[in-house]
Amino acid sequence: MKIRINIVHNDTSTVAKAVIIDNKDRVLFLKRSNYMDKFAGEWDLPGGHLKGNESLIVGLEREVEEETGLSVSEPKLISVDDNLHFFYCNYDSQPVKISHEHTEYRFFDKNDLDPSQKFQKIAISALEMRND
Repeated sequence: MKIRINIVHNDTSTVAKAVIIDNKDRVLFLKRSNYMDKFAGEWDLPGGHLKGNESLIVGLEREVEEETGLSVSEPKLISVDDNLHFFYCNYDSQPVKISHEHTEYRFFDKNDLDPSQKFQKIAISALEMRND
């Protein structure tokens, strides 16, 4: 007898991403696992799709915690691009514990960021906004 498990995804198309900046003006990026359906092996900002009736902040907090083990406090909306919502958050030196969705994490200095790469342009903008 085979048992079938149906997984119901109640993700919406709305995405919340966090630009998490440490006290050395570096941005946290996560490297997506190679088995991921989309963007495998790419550097990504923490965050993801909201569930059913989640607010942007609740969804952002849940996604960041799931992917990094970090708690975000006082996220500030910095940009909206269609269904993508980007928030700025400070990193307070909690240990980063990545999920199975990622293989590594790294804090990128502004000089390491490439504005032509996905999400790195918004990270540069967040760093510049922080230093104004």
